[in-house]
Amino acid sequence: MKSLILGAIMLPFAGVAVAACPDVSLMQNAARGWIAGQRLPDPLVRTVEEGACAYASFRSVLEAELGAPVGVKVGFTSKPVQERFGVSEPVAGALFAPMLLPDGARLSLKGGRDPFFEADLVVTVGSSAIMQARTREEVAAALKDVRPFIELPDLALQKDVVPTGPLMVAYGVTPWRGVLGRGIPISELRDPIADLAALTVNLKLDGKSIGTGSGEMLMGHPLDVVLWLVEQGGYELKPGSVISLGSLGRLHSAQPGHRIEAEYRVGGKPMKVGLVLVP
Repeated sequence: MKSLILGAIMLPFAGVAVAACPDVSLMQNAARGWIAGQRLPDPLVRTVEEGACAYASFRSVLEAELGAPVGVKVGFTSKPVQERFGVSEPVAGALFAPMLLPDGARLSLKGGRDPFFEADLVVTVGSSAIMQARTREEVAAALKDVRPFIELPDLALQKDVVPTGPLMVAYGVTPWRGVLGRGIPISELRDPIADLAALTVNLKLDGKSIGTGSGEMLMGHPLDVVLWLVEQGGYELKPGSVISLGSLGRLHSAQPGHRIEAEYRVGGKPMKVGLVLVP
């Protein structure tokens, strides 16, 4: 992804020092195994704080093998999903350049264990002033663009492991692959606040609509996801950092031999992104 600038650098998680952390070697070996295509073990974390501590060890191996993060994935951005997983706020994890593919990609499912796909939404940071943003207007002023994004998370857990909220924290919300389309500059939106709230998406499988969504599905407003990320303090966002804002609909199982497209409208302007799933 030449258009992406390495930009999201992890900062230490608050509370890690006092959390009951899983064994460091367990999480580091889990990361090496995940990169090699293996399934993830149960880290036996009981709280979000323990999950964050576990993720620090897991992420360290990903950074060593995949390079510095290029952005952040924010998950659990709707109340129903938070309630399902027993958490009270969203969860974030690092995105790495090898995870992100260009529009029109032929995406091999080789190496995936339980891959899914969903319509998502990405914003690109334009200014480091975003780290001081406290309002939607300040967030919008610090963004470069909004981009269509089909995410393919991989719930790569070992058999009989139950995906709890703390476990999903421990594995950074299980990002695997994602396809990014051409975006629309924030400067071209007449009213970025209203336009992003009213954004719509139509997700298609082989040309047939399988789901729709709107910007209000993301914590009530897409920019509120960014505000949450800034306020929780886990990442340093820089120009070029990408932020995946969360699901705009339900997950669908990813199977080879299908074409996936997501068509968006924001501020009266169209965006689209697509890919083909292959074995």
